[in-house]
Amino acid sequence: MQETLKKLLIKLLRETANKIESNNCELSDQEMTDIMGIMSHRVLSKEQACAYLNLSRSRFDDLVREGRIPKGKKRRGFKELIWFEDELNGC
Repeated sequence: MQETLKKLLIKLLRETANKIESNNCELSDQEMTDIMGIMSHRVLSKEQACAYLNLSRSRFDDLVREGRIPKGKKRRGFKELIWFEDELNGC
């Protein structure tokens, strides 16, 4: 299943890139910005997120509880929560 999804994604990305290069792209600026955001998600562990924000783990936890930093997300098959770098910008 994963190999099939991988092949479909590669095909779609190539077709989209070709359309953009040939000026036949029907995507709006906002749609292209959204796609770039999705593709540039950098996954961070809690330790990495703390280092990125220059915070101690306890201060990081306090800010998550206060809602000033988004809650971590679960990934299937992993116990550790993750954060996305672009979602931490401005925190």
